[in-house]
Amino acid sequence: MQPKLIITTKPGKSKKCRSEILNRILLKDENCKLEEVIPNVYLLYTGLSALQAYGLIISAPPSCIARIFIINQILSDINTIYNSAKQLLLSNNAKKFYVECINRNSKNIDCRSIEIGIGLSVKDLVNVNYKDPDYILFVNIINNEFYLSLMKKGEEKVSVRSL
Repeated sequence: MQPKLIITTKPGKSKKCRSEILNRILLKDENCKLEEVIPNVYLLYTGLSALQAYGLIISAPPSCIARIFIINQILSDINTIYNSAKQLLLSNNAKKFYVECINRNSKNIDCRSIEIGIGLSVKDLVNVNYKDPDYILFVNIINNEFYLSLMKKGEEKVSVRSL
């Protein structure tokens, strides 16, 4: 099973949040697994699609969750990230976007160069727009793996407004 979601929790709420997240997903998938890869960061493994799992959690979000990222692609080689990001943006017909790279615990990886590199790889095809993007391409780096998430602005945030 591949991880489908990256879920971050608010500081100090990790243990409480684990059971609340599992309670939402176990309704549809009793074989799901929630792994805390680093403090306050979970990977959700499930047989459901990423969108179904996201919908189950966001429909009644636990208050302890800070952000949820739908995983579109998982890469282990930094050299493939630029082409994969380009294909992901083009397949979703993105017109305006920006990249937000989050290095969770990997050493010797420069997020800024990844953000610039992705922007340059699509410079003639998609516009970089920080103020009014159609999509945000999140690159979460966890244990030297690159998790690409293409989401609309604000979709990753969990709040009362998401209801």
